[in-house]
Amino acid sequence: MKTQLLLIAMISLSVNALTATNECDCTEIVQSADCKGGCTWSSADSSCSAKTVDCTTYTTQPTCDAVNTCAWNDTTSKCATFTACADYTVTAADQCYDKDSTCVPGTTGTDGKTPCKTGSVTCSSFSNAADCNFKSPSSNAVCWFKANTCSQIDVSKCSTITDQDVCTILCKWTSAGACAAYTCADMTTAEACDTVLTDDFSGVNICSWDSATSKCSDAADVSALTSANCFDKTAGYYYWDGSACSECSGSSSNGYILAFIGFIAMLMF
Repeated sequence: MKTQLLLIAMISLSVNALTATNECDCTEIVQSADCKGGCTWSSADSSCSAKTVDCTTYTTQPTCDAVNTCAWNDTTSKCATFTACADYTVTAADQCYDKDSTCVPGTTGTDGKTPCKTGSVTCSSFSNAADCNFKSPSSNAVCWFKANTCSQIDVSKCSTITDQDVCTILCKWTSAGACAAYTCADMTTAEACDTVLTDDFSGVNICSWDSATSKCSDAADVSALTSANCFDKTAGYYYWDGSACSECSGSSSNGYILAFIGFIAMLMF
């Protein structure tokens, strides 16, 4: 009987969780206030579209290399669309990693400059935290230095992360000494009670705040959301279609795995 009750409770929880896995494409957005981030609004025809990246507007190496598809060229001292790893020579070997996820440093010449080349990151090749931490050997892994060793950490899910410091960037470290995804119930304020990431970063669970009990829980639906908060309260997975809060049909993603890596990259600049 206890086993049956536990199974019923687990099924109930899974049914109650409102999960969204498709982020809005810019073209789905119909309100100018929601057209932000990588989108731009045209007042001429009241439409939202994706921003075009203009690499030439970035005037320093760190800001240029932080933008996906852009890369700083030390020879020309200009930012342009990334071409190939071998096209770049840098004054600091570590900058090769910033050009593209496929780039690694080559052999430093007698002039002190280092040519970049195509390759992959090997965490064990780094001997200190400054060189090791947050390098990315793949789209779902990062390097992390601990106990005098640079190790590869699987960040494909909260539950696969084995290091507390890496875990708490986007997930929670439990009293049992394990990494787990946040739940809506973990959110303790109305402001924080919006969405929480799923364990595998493939989407979000929508949360709902109960002002009577001051508690956050899984939302049953989004019917209470309005044109003013539909987009923001769902982290851009729902949009206001003119009469209701509707689920986006745009790009599905393991996007938050990349977001995890991207968030780390932002911390580095």
